[in-house]
Amino acid sequence: MRVLMMTIGSGGDVHPFIGVGLRLAARGHEVRLATNPHFEARIKAAGLGFEPLGTEAEFMQVLTDPRLVRQNASPKLIIDELIHKSVEPTVELTQRVVTEWKPDVIVRHHISLGSRWVAQRHGIPTATIVLAPAFFFSRQDAGVYRSWERLGSPRWLAELRLRIGKYAMRWFMDRPLNAIRRRLGFEPGRDFLFGEVKDGDVTLGLWSKHLRGPAPDDPAHSHVCGYSFFDRSPTDEQDLNELDSFVGRCEESGRPPVVFTLGTSVVQHAGNFYHIAAEACRMLDRPAVLLVGKPENAPTGLPASIRAFPYAPFSTLLPRAAATVHHGGAGTTGQGLRSGRPTVIIPFVNDEFDNAARAERLGTSITLGRRKLNARSIASCLDRAIHDREMKMRADVLGGALRVEDGAEDAAERIEAVVKLR
Repeated sequence: MRVLMMTIGSGGDVHPFIGVGLRLAARGHEVRLATNPHFEARIKAAGLGFEPLGTEAEFMQVLTDPRLVRQNASPKLIIDELIHKSVEPTVELTQRVVTEWKPDVIVRHHISLGSRWVAQRHGIPTATIVLAPAFFFSRQDAGVYRSWERLGSPRWLAELRLRIGKYAMRWFMDRPLNAIRRRLGFEPGRDFLFGEVKDGDVTLGLWSKHLRGPAPDDPAHSHVCGYSFFDRSPTDEQDLNELDSFVGRCEESGRPPVVFTLGTSVVQHAGNFYHIAAEACRMLDRPAVLLVGKPENAPTGLPASIRAFPYAPFSTLLPRAAATVHHGGAGTTGQGLRSGRPTVIIPFVNDEFDNAARAERLGTSITLGRRKLNARSIASCLDRAIHDREMKMRADVLGGALRVEDGAEDAAERIEAVVKLR
């Protein structure tokens, strides 16, 4: 069959789609992935077809906007500058590909709006992919959406939050989207943020059941498949031999390094994070790998025991670490859990708060509030993560359980089933 995949966002939103796309291709299907040209090289290097959606300049404008890492401003920025502005290009691209290539199924990120509308018009089955538990919007397993919230909210509070959220989204999201829909010849709708998660033939949650299993009020026809991993970037892997040698020397000395990373989006707003990280490791006398994204984020005057690199595949690096400190993005959280090593998560915005809370509930991670971020607090959390035997044991057991899961394969099978049912 022919599979058109659609996603928008950062690397954490694109890599799981590449993972599923590779499994579909291995099962004999033709796959085209439509997303921002920023990811073209890695998609083509993986052997998948590519369709450009938007421009790299538009992508970088959102990625580097300081509002992206402010919890009160980030949701509106994403809605206005990422979701709304991608709708018309998505509809145009989907309509062209449907006409010229005739896909048998469309697989789309739940925030990539427009492709499902075209699919409905043409009677094409759709599979919706959701990358983090927070976006199932459950009342019975309520998520965490702000830094002051906690898991386990009573149902009445979850109901109240979602009701308020629906009315707010009708103003901030539905009004502009309905203007676009009318312009494109679609009927007006309502509650798009919530409806786009559950509408379609199947909804696939790409996270481990260990992090968050099915809930009674999950979307109909939904499945929690497990994580879909992909972490190769051919344009960023120049220093991997040097990194491997450094980590090897740390291991030989009996002191594996601590890894610090802010993923592919928050790293654009690193500020003094890596300076603080280096100071924390000096205080602990621990070697460290700083994944800084771009050279200007790297601290100067680092000792030989602390090295900065732009990028590394998490799947090979994190299992060799003593612990990992990260921001709680969906993909990084999954890689951290699968590594079998404890983590310290410093969430900044959006689903990161929920991911951090769920990892901490598993007993494998410590959550450090962004406002408490300093060298001493990081050092204290790391000292506990590295030396707490129970946490290390739980992380090891959980890592083993996640390594036998295959979310990409499960998702590929369920996508095939959607087409067969038609």
